[in-house]
Amino acid sequence: MIQHRFHTILGNIPDDWNSRSLRSLLSIDLSGDWGDEDGEVILSVLRSTNFTDSGNLNLDDVAKRGFPRSKAHQVQVQSNDILVERSGGGPNQPIGRAVMIREEMPNTGFANFVQLLRPDTAKINPELLFWTLHQLNRSGFVEKLQHQTTQMRNLDLRDYLKVLVPVPADPIEQTRMAETLKAANEYVRALEEQIRKAERVTMALDQAHFASGPHTVRFPYEYGMTRTIPHGWASKRLGKIADVTSGITLNLDREAADNGVRYLTVVNVYRGRIDLKEERYLELRGNEAESKRLNRFDILVVEGHANPEEIGRAALVSEREVGMSFQNHLFRVRLEKEDEVRARFLVRALNSPRIRRHWVATANTSSGLSTINRTALRRLIIPLPKLPEQDSIVERLEAAEEQVTALKQQLIAARRVKQSLLQNLLTGKIRLKL
Repeated sequence: MIQHRFHTILGNIPDDWNSRSLRSLLSIDLSGDWGDEDGEVILSVLRSTNFTDSGNLNLDDVAKRGFPRSKAHQVQVQSNDILVERSGGGPNQPIGRAVMIREEMPNTGFANFVQLLRPDTAKINPELLFWTLHQLNRSGFVEKLQHQTTQMRNLDLRDYLKVLVPVPADPIEQTRMAETLKAANEYVRALEEQIRKAERVTMALDQAHFASGPHTVRFPYEYGMTRTIPHGWASKRLGKIADVTSGITLNLDREAADNGVRYLTVVNVYRGRIDLKEERYLELRGNEAESKRLNRFDILVVEGHANPEEIGRAALVSEREVGMSFQNHLFRVRLEKEDEVRARFLVRALNSPRIRRHWVATANTSSGLSTINRTALRRLIIPLPKLPEQDSIVERLEAAEEQVTALKQQLIAARRVKQSLLQNLLTGKIRLKL
């Protein structure tokens, strides 16, 4: 059984570990500088916007600033440096997040709201110290080391540098812990990159299958602009291949009683899926029991939304929703000519980037709400390949989406493993000794 005697910021540690103040493990700690536009040396400057919750640098937006030569040398980062957010730059912005410089970054400095910590490699493995500070921030303790003004939150560096850090006495154990945590992080990052690539492939497939191509059939002006569609495809107005029905307007006398049924509204209908978490019931009247219920392969389309990008989003009705009704802020699209179009293809066409752009360009806007009407939806031009090609397109897109879903499930599991390692390795509950 492991014996614990020291208490650190992350909890009790094994008997053969040490408890050291953060300051005692550093060779240098420095505050950054924003520089000026007229400085002699131009550096890329790392700011809070380059920090991420996962502890990795985001270099999509790096500022360039000038520095005097003496100052430029002082604020340049080195491999194994750790940067900590010293100020959130606003009352609700995060502080205390840490990132590590794992490779040489020439001509790169750090801004004045950032603190540089340079580990003393004779005392602690830099990678291990970084993950300790990362876990410290995740624990919520950093929130207790901040003082807040009306403009911003600031990290109390004096108290931060006093925190007691767990330090395995054996350098080999430090190295093994650091390598294990680094490998877990790299695996998570690799999965994140795979997901980004898979999502780009899915988007490219979506755009390719529903984009314009050489053909004599042209979409009319109301589609946003004149475009062509691929060879061998036809095109028809939605109202020619499907019935478009508005939902039920809710009034006080619609409270569920004798003919109460569950109904769906905008909050249930997402792009490509229906969420049944919210339960709502209404009373049906007369022939509404037949005319206002949902069948399998019906499609629900959102009529209006505060965000123009969300209007017209569509989802396919599954067995779960059969028999339910729907509110007037939704349209039900029911195919009348199933020999011309598959419901699974149609819902993807309605959610395609082209038709989404069309609604953004043509929707009515009033009181901050963008809406489409039944007439506009019925007039929408739908590109129609032959049924075998429709099936093939849907299968390719579903396969791509399934890959993204599988990768996301792997990512969730990998993040759990990483967090478990952080919690157990850094407190000695799991040991990596010889």
